[in-house]
Amino acid sequence: MVFFHQSTDSQDGTKYGRLHFRLKYDFDRSDLVVHVIEALDLGTLSTKGFNDPYVKVSLIPEVDSKQRRTDIRRNCSDPFFNEIFKFPVTYDELADKSLLFEVFDYDRYSRNDVTGEVRIQMCELDITSEIEVWSEIQKSGRVSNDRPEILLSLSYLPSAGRLTLVVLKAVHLVSPDTKDYPDAYVKVSLTSGDNKKIKKKKTTTKKGCSSPVWNEALSFDVTEDDLKHCHLVVSVVNCHHGHSPLLGTCVLGHRGHGQGSVHWDAMVQTPRKAIAMWHQLYI
Repeated sequence: MVFFHQSTDSQDGTKYGRLHFRLKYDFDRSDLVVHVIEALDLGTLSTKGFNDPYVKVSLIPEVDSKQRRTDIRRNCSDPFFNEIFKFPVTYDELADKSLLFEVFDYDRYSRNDVTGEVRIQMCELDITSEIEVWSEIQKSGRVSNDRPEILLSLSYLPSAGRLTLVVLKAVHLVSPDTKDYPDAYVKVSLTSGDNKKIKKKKTTTKKGCSSPVWNEALSFDVTEDDLKHCHLVVSVVNCHHGHSPLLGTCVLGHRGHGQGSVHWDAMVQTPRKAIAMWHQLYI
């Protein structure tokens, strides 16, 4: 059975692409099975073009802590995903839930924008047998909180020649392998101007958490002269090693870019004062 879903918000005639997926309920395993097949005509979602799309699938209210999202399809405005996701939920509970598809355009150097979405009220569908759905995508101007970020505090004490980095907390950490919440720790390397590692330190591990809180101070002995040339490489690592243990990295110092450079300069200009800033994590 093919079902055509159209939101009441789309009556103005503006088209932002379509999402194609299948839904069914597995009564044997008590799972909602979502098959994300493809999206079409995503180029109309953004005036800057739509290059590297992926789709995040959520059942609201949430039934577990697992993140479900497709792989990124590079350089494509008509991506074919063909990926299946399962939500453990009883059939009776489904009537009170909505299924949300968020369409992202991946950007390695800035926040991923939620540029489109499809929201399905489960009470409107009969999924006792498999149904196929074509749904119009609604444009969204919301900025994604999908990008992992870390809150760091920097301070420098000239009289002692001590550089202190306090790892406060991180948000939106997800294992790229399993999409589960990772067992994360933070590794910090003090690196010279010629990229030689001078000293390495790390935090404790926080298990099974997407928004871990550390509040741990890591100190390095650095002279004022060396401070002009060194930088800190901050890496968040998943303790469950797999194929991609690295969850994200940022660089603070003169080799850093954007916020990393701004944070470092603020520390240098205000010695003995702790300055905290958020930093996006990149792989």
